Amino acid sequence: MTEPDHFEAKVRDLGADIFRIMGREQPSAFNRRGISGKLMEWSMGKPELKVNMFRLVDVLPTLKSAKSVARHVSEYLEKPIADLSPALAVGLKGKPGILRSALTSSIVKFSVHEMARQFIAGESPAKALKALRQLRDEGMCFTVDLLGEYCVSEKEAAAYLHRYLEALEVFGREVPKWGSSKPLMPGHPGEISPVCISVKLSALYSQCGPLNFEKSVAILGERLAAIAREALKLNALLYVDAEDSATNPIIYTVFKNVFSKDEFAAFPYPGIVVQAYAKNSEAVLMDLLKFSKERGAPIAVRLVKGAYWDFETILSAQNNWPSPLFADKESTDANFEKLSRVLIDNIDLCLPAFGSHNIRSLSHACCYAEESRVDKKRYELQMLYGMAQPIASAFSSKGYLVRLYVPLGEILPGMGYLVRRLLENTSNESFLRHTFFEESQIETLLQRPISNGLIDSDSA
Repeated sequence: MTEPDHFEAKVRDLGADIFRIMGREQPSAFNRRGISGKLMEWSMGKPELKVNMFRLVDVLPTLKSAKSVARHVSEYLEKPIADLSPALAVGLKGKPGILRSALTSSIVKFSVHEMARQFIAGESPAKALKALRQLRDEGMCFTVDLLGEYCVSEKEAAAYLHRYLEALEVFGREVPKWGSSKPLMPGHPGEISPVCISVKLSALYSQCGPLNFEKSVAILGERLAAIAREALKLNALLYVDAEDSATNPIIYTVFKNVFSKDEFAAFPYPGIVVQAYAKNSEAVLMDLLKFSKERGAPIAVRLVKGAYWDFETILSAQNNWPSPLFADKESTDANFEKLSRVLIDNIDLCLPAFGSHNIRSLSHACCYAEESRVDKKRYELQMLYGMAQPIASAFSSKGYLVRLYVPLGEILPGMGYLVRRLLENTSNESFLRHTFFEESQIETLLQRPISNGLIDSDSA
């Protein structure tokens, strides 16, 4: 579908206004005066340094001694840092002694923890309350993600389930006490509760996988129901996150099974995620809208671009499989706009949540809603905590409800999340990189994306 010229002009005008409101403000993660911004600047200029630095970040939590940290720093970083600055590389040469190992270990751990703090609000629900309250005070809502990757034992899965129940108890008890917990936008379905959590299903069952499909669906259904039951009791909202292409069929089946039950018929706007970078995303979305109609009550749908592109693309190439994802960012952006229209066109079946840091993508969704005479109270915008504060604030100032996706947890389970965020931020195609680091022309950033091989059902 090609939109008329007047609509395209409207999208660009809104986008340009967002850029104007932002001015030269930068997210903390991109501020060159901080550790995180400086490391990103280095990594974007030196691909080898980027790869090895992220490898070090990924393995760091498993290194138990200062000597092992210093050795890994030398192995990973000596050569790329020598290319960047011979003076810096001098300190990495040679066998690390006790003093140098201790110093290197302290510096590296401090730097990684400082970087993680840009993206992770706290180690526990109680420790995250301050950051969450600040968001509400600033006029933005949140959804909390408890960091955790695939678990390897049922003991870990039980602990992860307990963390969700504990988080709901803490937030359900404390958040309603705040003055800022009153609805930021009265009448908006996303503000019927100030408490919202996002659930990563694969971490709730150690044997979750496509070869164990039926049992995965059954067990995850029981565990998601336990979380939903507690959320319903505490008047909390809930989203189920999408993951990789192999796990997603399990996730969507579990979501539909749980929220089709009579017990959860009154659950307000249970949320699910659709990834626009997936080639089957339109079919997935249409199936979810059909489920909403059959359920007889609307669901929330968070539309995102997707966070596993590097992993799935490499895995497909290694196994000579056709990739389930679009190969280029522009096709994903075009598909995001297409699915945005589908959500707005089916507004009675869903609460759309447009999750992106791309000002063009968000402006398109907002303008299409306005053209369709859909009130701002019937959808919301979502962004990641620590990555797009100026963009979030600018849209919020224009009267849109903005929700930040806020991770919390310890560094070890959070390292996979941190590395994904770093990869996204420093990608050659990253909108944030072009906006805050390279300061690309606004006209270029707001151009309509052209899909490469994406068939539009409206014109097929």
